[in-house]
Formats: sequence, C-alpha cells, structure tokens
Amino acid sequence: MKNLPFRWIETFRAVSRAGSMTDAARILNADQSAMSRHIAALESQLGITLFDRSKRRLRLTAEGKLLLAEADSAAEALNRLVRKANELRQVSEGHLQLLTSATLARGLMPKALSIFKATASGVSVNVDVVSRVELERRIEGQQFDLCAVALPFTYPSAHLVHIGSFPGVCVLHKRHKLAKMQRIDIADLAGETMVGLPQGTIGRMRIDQLFAEARIEYKPQFETTAVAVNEFVEHGIGIAITDPFTAKSNSSGNVVIRPLKPTIHYDFAFLFPANRPRTTLASLFVEATADGLRV
Repeated sequence: MKNLPFRWIETFRAVSRAGSMTDAARILNADQSAMSRHIAALESQLGITLFDRSKRRLRLTAEGKLLLAEADSAAEALNRLVRKANELRQVSEGHLQLLTSATLARGLMPKALSIFKATASGVSVNVDVVSRVELERRIEGQQFDLCAVALPFTYPSAHLVHIGSFPGVCVLHKRHKLAKMQRIDIADLAGETMVGLPQGTIGRMRIDQLFAEARIEYKPQFETTAVAVNEFVEHGIGIAITDPFTAKSNSSGNVVIRPLKPTIHYDFAFLFPANRPRTTLASLFVEATADGLRV
C-alpha cells in the first residue's frame, strides 16, 4: 500500500464531522469535486467503504468510525510535529535566565553551558550569580527560568530535577609529594596541610564525617570558601577536597586532580519555578546538560 496523502485524511475527518461534501468543502475552503475524489481515492486505497451513502447525509460505516479515531491520532501527531518545530524555532531565537551561586558558577555551570551551547547555539543566556542568602530569597520570589543548586536543598520535588551524584576528588599542587600517585587514599592525607571549608557549612560537615569514619584527624590549617579553594592549592598552601567541577575550574596548570578513596559525593539539581509553566528553553537546558554531565 502506498503512503496516503495527508489531504485525503484531512478531507475524511472534515466530511465525517460535517456529514456532507458541501459543508465539509465550506469548512476547508476547498473544491467539492476535489474532496469527492479524495474520499473515493482513500476508500480505493484502503479497500474499505468509509461512508454510508444510502441517505441524504453521509454517515460513517462501522469501519469508518474505527478509522476516524486513527485519522484523528494521525492529525494530532502532525500537530505535535508543528508545535515542536515552533518550539525549536523559538529555541534558536530565545533567552534564558539562569540563577546560581558563586560556587556553582565557577564549577558546574561552565561545563553545563558548554554542553547547552552545542544544542542551542543561538540562545542568549544570562547567568545571575548571587550569594547563598540572595539565592534563597530569589528562589522564594521565583525570579528565574532555571536555578542550579547543590543538594541538599529544600524545594517541592515536582519542580526539582536531580542531575547527578559526582564523587569528590583531591586537589593538590603539582609539586606535592602525593601528586605522583594516581589515587589518594584518605589515610595518605593524615598529617598533611589541608585547605577546608568553614566550620558549620554542609560541605565541611560531610568531610569532617568522612575523616571521622576513617579515624583520621581533620583539622584544616586554612579555611576558605569553595570558590577560593583552587587558588589556595595553586599557591601550594595545602590539599583540598572538592567536587570534580570546582576542581577542574582551575586552568593554571599548577594543580592536579586525583580520585579519593573512600570519598563523599556531591549532588546537584536544577529547580524550575513552581508558580508558572516551565519554559521550553529551561527544559531543553536541563535535558541537554543532565545527559552530558552524566557522561
């Protein structure tokens, strides 16, 4: 059987609902004789009588009623194709407002943006980088298209997309004696000068627990924010434990990154606004970057 021209399907649906060729031709603004030919050709191609012509108005046969449902499905599929094409056209011309913290802007977001750029190169993106306190205020006010956060973070689960769990790593100066090792065991860090996060932060508490479970003392000689960790290591001040994205954000060439065993895992998520529909661009960003970051 040859492929059916969609205009035949369109004619079949119109006649089914109008009950006559004349009314259907008026609805479609088409020639009545052409529509009659479409229906005859469709019936011939299918080998099925679609309409009962014994009465004044055309009525669907039993077979015609069953096929009408399929014709409606085919039309809806075409409509979805058109809507998707419109969405993709908007993507190439759109704008995305991203919100995140300084730590993720330095670590996670460059990788995410590079992945997204390959998918939607024409989109303009504004990355608004704010403090943790301001981040929480902006999230409460729903002032974003998409927000990247480190977990745990309290937010309605229906509007949160977990994008992955990534193992923590050791960041060392390239001249450090441990830099020659391909993997750092936590026991290797005993007695080393460490650069850590401030006490009371979630990241610091998790590292404290990691060392406590290994029965190794963890008392960083230097404490700083996650954003500054790499700079401290770069100047040979000490060793740091951080997420892999922040670790790779240093491009000086003076640091090396090594797997840590055992380690902790860093989890990240994207938040959609809870009080309005998700934008096409925001959904595309999450889909593209989540897949890319898991690779």
